[in-house]
Amino acid sequence: MPLLSLANHAIFDATDGAGLILDTRAGVYFNLNVTATLMLQAALACETIEQVVAHLVERIDGSADTLRTGLEGLVTELRARELLLPSATRSV
Repeated sequence: MPLLSLANHAIFDATDGAGLILDTRAGVYFNLNVTATLMLQAALACETIEQVVAHLVERIDGSADTLRTGLEGLVTELRARELLLPSATRSV
């Protein structure tokens, strides 16, 4: 089970490197920068925060602590916009 799962009404597209999430309920887009896109992709693919951070350390110039804090901030923002399944943020 991945660390994060998007809500059924959230469509994620990372075609151009920078990501975009469409909230189909509200008809609004949430733009992600390249770093946030990499974080979300890793969190959708990995099972633990440790795996996500290890994956990110290989791709982003930043310390594990900084990347973990950034991931927590992203999760907080996505949660506030109701773009995650409630049960999907068990470890973040």
